[in-house]
Amino acid sequence: MVIELLTKRYPGMRAWLMQRLTALIMAVYSVMLFLRICVLQPDTYAAFLEFFQPTWFRIASWLFWISLSIHAWLGIRDVFKDYVPNMQVRSGLLKILVVLLWVYIAWASWLFLM
Repeated sequence: MVIELLTKRYPGMRAWLMQRLTALIMAVYSVMLFLRICVLQPDTYAAFLEFFQPTWFRIASWLFWISLSIHAWLGIRDVFKDYVPNMQVRSGLLKILVVLLWVYIAWASWLFLM
């Protein structure tokens, strides 16, 4: 059943499912971040540096940014499809969006994985 929904017969289903999965990842991370802040209560710059030091948390933060980028791509792409009728303008805006999202992913990779 699920495999059949992901075929070319239903072209929007993959994007819909991907947006829901990325939203789930971001929601789980947000709850985890909130609980971690409540427990550790960092209040200085040094405490925040220590807060982000565990490798597992840095990887989780990086996965959050990847999910956020995918989620933003899918959502903004659909908004552009609906509200920008001129194909050349839409294409230009989508190219700018792609460049910006890749820059954000590169920045997050440098920040969380280095």
